[in-house]
Amino acid sequence: MSDLQISKSQKIRGYSKVLLLFIVTAFITFSSINAQEKGSISGKIIDGSNNDILIGANVLVTGTSIGASSDLDGYYSIKNLLPGTYQLKFSFISYRSIFVDDVKVLAGKETKISVTMETTSTELSEVVVTAEALKNSEGALLNIQKNSLNIVDGMSAELISKNNSSDGTDILKRMTGITIADGKFAYVRGVGDRYNNTLLNGSSLPSTDPEKRSFSYDIFPASLIENVLTSKTFTPDKPADFSGGLVEINTIEFPTKFILDISASTSYNTVSNLKDFVTYSGGGKDWLGMDDGTRALPSLITDQKVGRGNYTSDQLEEIGNSFNNNWNTKKSRSPLNGSFKINMGDKYELGEQSLFGYIASLTYSKSDEIKEVERNNYTFEGPRYEYNGFNYTNNVSWGALFNMSFKLDKNNKVSFKNIYNQNADDETATYKGAYYSGPDYRDVTAIRYVERSLYSTQFIGEHNFNLLSGIKMDWNLNYGTSTRNEPDARRYIYSRPYDDPNSDFRFLLDQSLSTRFYGKLKDNTYGGSINFNVKPFEMSDMPSFKFGFNFDKKDRAFDARTFGFRNIPGGNFMQEDSTLLKPVEQIFAPQNINPKFIEVVEITKPSDSYDSNQEIIASYLMTDFSPVTDLKVVVGARYEYSKQEMLSYSLTDEEIKVSPTYNDLLPSLNLTYAINEKINVRAAASRTLARPEFRELAPFSYFDFVTNELVQGNSSLKRSLINNYDLRFEIYPQAGELFAVSIFYKKFDAPIEQILLASSSFEPIRSYQNADNAENYGLEFELRKNLRFFSDAMKHFSFVGNMSFIKSKIKINGNGFQESERPLQGQADYIANFGLYYDNYLEGIAANITYNKVGERIARVGFAGLGNIVELPRDQIDLSFSKKIFEAFSIKVNVKDLLAQDSKFVQKTLDGDKTSELGRKGRVFTVGFSYQF
Repeated sequence: MSDLQISKSQKIRGYSKVLLLFIVTAFITFSSINAQEKGSISGKIIDGSNNDILIGANVLVTGTSIGASSDLDGYYSIKNLLPGTYQLKFSFISYRSIFVDDVKVLAGKETKISVTMETTSTELSEVVVTAEALKNSEGALLNIQKNSLNIVDGMSAELISKNNSSDGTDILKRMTGITIADGKFAYVRGVGDRYNNTLLNGSSLPSTDPEKRSFSYDIFPASLIENVLTSKTFTPDKPADFSGGLVEINTIEFPTKFILDISASTSYNTVSNLKDFVTYSGGGKDWLGMDDGTRALPSLITDQKVGRGNYTSDQLEEIGNSFNNNWNTKKSRSPLNGSFKINMGDKYELGEQSLFGYIASLTYSKSDEIKEVERNNYTFEGPRYEYNGFNYTNNVSWGALFNMSFKLDKNNKVSFKNIYNQNADDETATYKGAYYSGPDYRDVTAIRYVERSLYSTQFIGEHNFNLLSGIKMDWNLNYGTSTRNEPDARRYIYSRPYDDPNSDFRFLLDQSLSTRFYGKLKDNTYGGSINFNVKPFEMSDMPSFKFGFNFDKKDRAFDARTFGFRNIPGGNFMQEDSTLLKPVEQIFAPQNINPKFIEVVEITKPSDSYDSNQEIIASYLMTDFSPVTDLKVVVGARYEYSKQEMLSYSLTDEEIKVSPTYNDLLPSLNLTYAINEKINVRAAASRTLARPEFRELAPFSYFDFVTNELVQGNSSLKRSLINNYDLRFEIYPQAGELFAVSIFYKKFDAPIEQILLASSSFEPIRSYQNADNAENYGLEFELRKNLRFFSDAMKHFSFVGNMSFIKSKIKINGNGFQESERPLQGQADYIANFGLYYDNYLEGIAANITYNKVGERIARVGFAGLGNIVELPRDQIDLSFSKKIFEAFSIKVNVKDLLAQDSKFVQKTLDGDKTSELGRKGRVFTVGFSYQF
């Protein structure tokens, strides 16, 4: 969206054509009065040498004595200007002055002009630009990339909106070198979630998943995000536990004036909405993404394991009947998907230099998805199972944000930032197919409700010390908590003989097949940091130094309990009993749960729960300087002390304690050579690391209903070290334009990989291991270009595209059970994103067509006779159109996944590629509106 706001002409109001003369007279009178109303100019001033803000820079309306200077945040404001066209002069010692022409001030309006000032190390001592060149916020973000100390890619709120992004996942998949796995986890430059990190407003986040280190980006509504930056090279002032990329999500802060925005949308998925939808009876708060206790563990169950020896037969009967008898599914009609959001904010001037501002936001969305799937699994001996069926998922997501900032004066600011998100997936899966272990033909039903929550709060301070020239300090205190609750996940199976399709389906009464699972995870993250930036004498040619300290602590508690139902040994209830031909809720009727028929037994293992914590204490020192003209050197090192502790129990109830401790010194070097003011050449070298996640260290194993696999940790995992090398050539032809080429190489020591193991139960086991070493290298291209060079008629069109070509090679120790060399898990050999955008600001029209494709990649690694499972490429095309109808009202129409190609996974076998999973996709049509008061 443009920084320069252009008002439309005053609207004529009236009641009838008879009063036309009166209306015209009133309009002329109003216009005359309004002409005397004054406007203002405001904006932000950035230091182009390091992408920091400039404090105390001067802004002057040329030809007058009217002006202002930038405050602690680099902001300035010039008020009480008569409507007209002005020229602004921006100046600061040792920096080139900037003259901005054609700055239009409108009555009662605030004109936005932000600039980036360069040092006088170049030949020019001043530069003249026009206000038109500064009005694109996407161009402002490119200035961040151009002047950053390291290699950074980004996406602004403007482009997020143009791309019709609904959440953080949609944003990231359009960025250079990033792919999305499982619909929510990011792979940057071909390396998986463990090699990437996420910061929210500069602070670490708790995990949103018990299995993965990665943050689930789909939990963030796009409307709460100001911008997203991805650092692809390491500098010591950032956490070192990443190699692919450090994703920095910055939420909206506060507006420059009062805002109240309301928007809503509805969407139709061609395969999911207004269709028969299989679900079950849930709770009264499901619409909020929260279980109301309907799925809670019965109160009769204590910490004592349920089973014979701990309870009498009568007690077991009472406990068995205390579970809700809610196994059955039912059909309903899936409605249209819907969402809404409301944003409100304002700022208040408390004095000449004091300011208070806030922003509050609430978002809500609800959607249904039907996924027709084919799910198969194979070994070298042949197929394990071959299922066909449907996944039905109802998703509820809502988020709230409240940020406020208080500027004490030009040199001191404190902020309080809060965000809360609640997200729930209510899933029902139904499959039918051959299970070759029996062999039999099965009808499988699985019901699962997973709710996730995230709360993050931060106190942030920024200070500039006038008495100590050139010293800036910032600090951050943060707390975050995330929960993942999976109450009462149910699974049951009916079967018939494989070779007799006319026989009846009979319920399989087995404690490992008729189960109820309860899992609960809670992560707490505490942290703090303090940073000092010292630039002696504020001279641009002097080295600047930055040093600081950081502390992060994470506590996790995970508890899981599983209960099965079985035929009582020696009882009267036999597998051949006709009762097992009945619906499941009749089988589990109270009269059947008693000492003669069915009893409940807890099959929880001691390893199914664990407690863990992690401490990281870090300090760093870095400097940036220019040894020769136009060359900037950023060099330094970060020291990190880390300790992970995990306490769990073996199958024999013996205590297992894992406590790896590391001391790591992690150097970094970034070089930027400015060939001229539009061309940079960058080079970087660094060492970073990746630590195993708590879940990966825990010996606990559980059944994943979605993938039909057991998941098991490995307590012998160790952290990985990565050497990173980067080279980048970038051109910024005009404001808002970019062409960049990057080459990168990474060397991994002891990378952690996810593998598939065979098991005696004939169910595959997903686990983790350290490989010997790995290499990852690639080439990236990025282009953002306005198409005016074709002809002036194309001035509203622009092209945005990026491509990545990536190769990797991982070496496995010679155990004879898997390939000795293969690509890294999750690494795609290419990634392509292209978009053609039309943006006519004056007419209020915006439209775009975007394309995304990701190459073949290993989803799960095979082991001991199991072939790799590979995700195949698919093409995705999205369309978007928006029109501003009135000053405050706009509509938007989108089509997502126009081609609706199937999602397909194949498993490598001796007989060629076999379909492992096939999912049908639908086109999504969305209509929305927004109104700004």
